[in-house]
Amino acid sequence: MRMILLGTILTAILGTILYQVKIGIDAREAALLTLERSIDTAEREIAVLEAEWAYLSRPERVLELSDRLLEMKPIDTDRVLPIEAIPMRILPEFQDQIADIGVITLLPPEDEAPAREMTRIAADPADDLATITRTPVGALQ
Repeated sequence: MRMILLGTILTAILGTILYQVKIGIDAREAALLTLERSIDTAEREIAVLEAEWAYLSRPERVLELSDRLLEMKPIDTDRVLPIEAIPMRILPEFQDQIADIGVITLLPPEDEAPAREMTRIAADPADDLATITRTPVGALQ
């Protein structure tokens, strides 16, 4: 008799646990289906928005809108200046006629003859200071 009573209680407890697990699984499946539906809806909306963006950003439409709304026109040819109209950059004055600074070589005007020596400034990454050496002009060529 004890065995039957113990078996009945055990069966009732296991049945209750099994029912609770089933209810939990059903609730999680419902939540999963809801999430999958919302993901599908979001993907469809993204596809529609991408199609709308592609339609609205067509080059011919953007050009027509810029012509109509911005009223932009080509620049007149009388507003374009020749390259000679741009002022030349003023070079710094050095004591030597030719100075070589890194990769930039500053040459004297063509009517002046170059000096015999030039100052070469070379920076060594290992040194804290730049070293200055005098080199004959012909040796640089």
